[in-house]
Amino acid sequence: MKTLDIFRDKQLTRSLIAISVPIAMQNLITYCTSMMDTVMLGQLGEVQLSGATVANQFTNIFMGLTFGIASGTNVLLAQYWGKKDVRSILAVMYWTTLALAAVFFCSARFFPQEIMRIFTPDQEVIAQGAQYLEIVCWSYWGMGLSNVMLMSLRSVGTVRISLVVYLSSLFINTGCNWLLIFGNLGFPRLEMRGAAIATVLARLVELSIAAFYIFRLEKKISLRPRDVVAFDRTFIRDFAVNVSPVILNEFLWSMGNSALMMIMGRMGRAFVTASSITNITSQFAQIFIIGLSNATSVIIGNTVGTGDYDRAKSVAKGITIFSVLLGVGAGLIIFLLRPVIVSFYNIPDSTKEVVLSVMTSASVIVFFQCMAIIELMGILRGGGDVRFVLVCDIIFLWLCSVPLGTVAGLYLGLPPAIVYLVLKCDEMLKIIAGTYRIFSGKWVKNLTRQEI
Repeated sequence: MKTLDIFRDKQLTRSLIAISVPIAMQNLITYCTSMMDTVMLGQLGEVQLSGATVANQFTNIFMGLTFGIASGTNVLLAQYWGKKDVRSILAVMYWTTLALAAVFFCSARFFPQEIMRIFTPDQEVIAQGAQYLEIVCWSYWGMGLSNVMLMSLRSVGTVRISLVVYLSSLFINTGCNWLLIFGNLGFPRLEMRGAAIATVLARLVELSIAAFYIFRLEKKISLRPRDVVAFDRTFIRDFAVNVSPVILNEFLWSMGNSALMMIMGRMGRAFVTASSITNITSQFAQIFIIGLSNATSVIIGNTVGTGDYDRAKSVAKGITIFSVLLGVGAGLIIFLLRPVIVSFYNIPDSTKEVVLSVMTSASVIVFFQCMAIIELMGILRGGGDVRFVLVCDIIFLWLCSVPLGTVAGLYLGLPPAIVYLVLKCDEMLKIIAGTYRIFSGKWVKNLTRQEI
C-alpha cells in the first residue's frame, strides 16, 4: 500500500472519524470546563488565577502519570484486543492508578504550602493555591480512575460514553463553580475553596458514570468487579515491561513541565497568568489533533497486532503528512482568537499585553506541538515504540528547554514572549526526530504474546 493511497481508503477514513470525532468532542467539553474555571477564577483577580494555575501543576503531574498508565496500557490493549484477553491488563491498570492516587492525595492533603513553594516564591499566590490544593486533592481518586477507565475503552473502539461522562462533568463543575465561587442563590461565597469543591464533585460524578457503564453496561470486554480482584498475575510482567517506560516518560515529561512553571513562577504573576490563558487557548486549537492522535494510536496498534506491518507504515506516513495542515490551522486559530480570549479576563492592562505577546509565540509553537502529538503519541506509541518516545521526549525537554529557559528567563531576563519560545523549543526538535523515525520504518514493534 502506497503512502498517499490512505487518503482514498474509505474504511480507514471511517475508522479515523468514528474514533477521533467523539474524542474531539470530549476534548471540546474538557476545554469548556477548563475555560470556565479560568474565566470564573479570573473574575476574582490575578492572584487567585495564578494560585489555581500553580496548584494545578501538582495535579497535572498526577494527570500526566495516569495518562501514562492509560496510554501504555492502551498499547497492550489495542494489540491484545484481537486475541480477546484484556481483563487482567485492565485490573493491573486500576490497582496501579489507585496506588498512585493515594501517594498524591497524601502529599497534597498534608503538605499543600510546601508543594506551592516549589513553584513560586509569591506568598499571596502560595496562600491561595494551598487552600485550593488541600481540597482539590480529594478529586484525585475519581479523576485517576475515571480517566484510565475511559481511555482504556478507546483501545477497543468505545468512545461515546466519554461524551456522556465529560458533558455531565461540565455541567456539574460549571454550575457548582457559579454557586460556590461567587455565592449565588444563597450559597456561601467560597471563592478558591468553592472552585476546589466544584472540581471534587464533578470528578465524583465522572467516576460514578464511568464505573457503572464499565461494570454493568459495557459488552465488548464484559468486565466485572471480580475480574479486578482476581486476575491473572502473569500479566503483571507484561504490564511492567511495556507500560513502565510510558509511565516514566509521562512522569519525567510532567516534571519537566513543572520545572518550566517554576521558571515562569519566578518571572512574576503576569507570566503565570499568560501561561494559563495561553494553555487554555492551545487546548482549543488542538482539540481535533488530540482526537486524531488517539484514533491513530488505536488503528496503528490494531494493525501492528494483526501483523500487517506494511499497512501500518503507510498509514503512519500519510497521517504525518496530514498533520502538517492541521498544525498550520491550529496556529491560525490561536493568532486570530488572541484579543477575544483576553477580553474574558479581569486582569490589569499590563498583564493583557504579556498575554497577547505570549499567545503570538504560542501560535508558532502549536504547529510543532500538533505534529509531535500525532507522531509521538499517536503513531510511535501505537506501534509499540515507547522507548524511543521516552528518550525523545525527555532528552529534548531536560537538556534543551529547561536549561535554556532558565538562562533566558532568570539570567538574561528576556521578554516573556521570547522566553516562552525558548521554553517550548523541545517541540521543534521532537518532530525532527519523530519524522525521521517514522519514515525509517524502524518503529513497528509487536508487543503481544505470540503464543496466545
